[in-house]
Amino acid sequence: MLKRYSTVSDISETDASSSRRDFDSVSVASNRRRYKGHKRLSSDLSEPLTTAGTSVVDESLGSEAGDPYFVFRNDLQRKLELVDESLAEFLRIVHETDTAVNIHEFKDAKKQLKRQIKNAESTLKDVSITVQAVENDRNKFSHIDDSQLFDRKALVDTSRGRIQHAKDELNSESVKNKQLYDERNKAVRRSGDGLLGATNDEERQNTSFIMDNQAQTSLLMQEQDETLDELGEVVARVGEMAGAISEEIGHQNKMLDELDEDMTNVEEELGMVMGNLAKLLKTKNKGQLRTIVCLSLTVVVLFVLVLYF
Repeated sequence: MLKRYSTVSDISETDASSSRRDFDSVSVASNRRRYKGHKRLSSDLSEPLTTAGTSVVDESLGSEAGDPYFVFRNDLQRKLELVDESLAEFLRIVHETDTAVNIHEFKDAKKQLKRQIKNAESTLKDVSITVQAVENDRNKFSHIDDSQLFDRKALVDTSRGRIQHAKDELNSESVKNKQLYDERNKAVRRSGDGLLGATNDEERQNTSFIMDNQAQTSLLMQEQDETLDELGEVVARVGEMAGAISEEIGHQNKMLDELDEDMTNVEEELGMVMGNLAKLLKTKNKGQLRTIVCLSLTVVVLFVLVLYF
């Protein structure tokens, strides 16, 4: 019989190889059932994606091709399919390979799944906004009846459920236990026979305790590495944004300099015009000059009004 491995310390050194074979056979069978169940779940949840909405002419949004809901819905469907594919690949790597050996493949699959989940969440937010807009103003979107609105809300709920299911599988106890199991076996292989010179039961228990701690420490370090990698990506994106902001500020400063130069030229030209006007009127009183200019403009405006009206 296969021993439970919810705690790694329950796995003894003497039956490690037989337990490994049993674990592999049961894992494959369990994993197949999981894939089949996951496939049925994906099919059931995907149904609103293919049945929701009909082609109705909309005075404000246009036809189905012009309704942003349908654009976001199709995009969401594609991204949810990518989430399902990434999740299936991630579970395959976890349950059918040694995660302690294929650590790079495991990390890549995990990173890919996280990326697809984030993309799907972003598009789901856009779909939710379109549905909320229709629900908040039923008079404006009267062409969308209650059954269509219900289908759209069902799409949002089922899509959110699929994304949450992927998140739960990503951080499930079975995944963590399998990682711990593989790390423990890796520590045993490194030690040779896995006994570390133990000659009695008490020493074997101490050795098992040491192996368990090594496995947990290794997993903790992997999680810290993943966190640092994600933090590094965030810092890189912030750096790119800062560079773009700096470039934009440079362009705006250049535009301000050009505007300042143009204003200086206009002031000089205006001063020349005022000087010529003062010579023409033989006065240097700026108040009088402004009054003359304002009256002149008023005459021009009144002339245009009389001419056209």
